[in-house]
Amino acid sequence: MTRRNAMVCASSGLIATAFGVVADHGGRPGAGPMEAEDEGGAGPPPPVEAAAVPAQPWMPEATLRPLSVNFTPGGLREVRGLVLHVQEGENSLHDRFSDPAVRSSAHFWVSQSGEIEQYVSAHDRAWAQGTGNPSWLSVETSGFASRPLTAQQVDAVARIYAWGMAQHGWPLAPAPTPLGRGLGIHSMGGRAWGGHACPGPLRSAQTGEILTAARGRHFR
Repeated sequence: MTRRNAMVCASSGLIATAFGVVADHGGRPGAGPMEAEDEGGAGPPPPVEAAAVPAQPWMPEATLRPLSVNFTPGGLREVRGLVLHVQEGENSLHDRFSDPAVRSSAHFWVSQSGEIEQYVSAHDRAWAQGTGNPSWLSVETSGFASRPLTAQQVDAVARIYAWGMAQHGWPLAPAPTPLGRGLGIHSMGGRAWGGHACPGPLRSAQTGEILTAARGRHFR
C-alpha cells in the first residue's frame, strides 16, 4: 500500500445490509384542531402545533456519494456534534469506504482544496469512532497529521459545522469529551473510540479557527 492510500483512522463495525437513502425533507402533517368539550358550549379551538420538520440528512453544498455498505441505516441515537479526523492519505475515500472488507466509513470527507463529499446520511450511523458512532457525525480530512489543515479545509469544515448548527442544533463550541456537544476530535474518546491520536496536535489546535469561521457562516 502506498503512502497516498494509507489507512484512515476510522473504527470497524458490522456490515450493513440495507442501502442508505435520502430521507424526505418535508415535515409530517400536523394534527387538526380539537373541539372544546366544556358543557357551556364550544369555545375557540386550541392552536395547532407547528409540524416538526426533520433535519436535513444530506448537506446541499456537498457532493453526494452515498455508500451501500459500511454504515448502519438509522443508527444514530442523537447528533451531539461533529468529530474531526485525519485521513493519513490523499484522494477521495469513496472507493475505500465502498469496500466491504474495510468496515469503516465517515459522514464527510474534505479535500485539501476544500471539496466536500458526503458518504453517509446524517440520519445514519457511520463507522468512524467506535462507541462514539451512535452520537456523532464524522469528517475525514485529506492529508497527514504532520501537516495542518489548509485554509480551504478549515473553511470547508466550518461550512459543514455551520450546516450542522442550523440543521441539528450544534452549539458554537468545542466538545472536550464524548459527553459534550460541539466540535470534537477523534482522540477525545480514548480507548472506547479506538485509542487513536487522530487528528494529531496540529489539526486539533485548529478547532478554534474552524469555529470562528463557522460563526461567520451561520445564520438563524
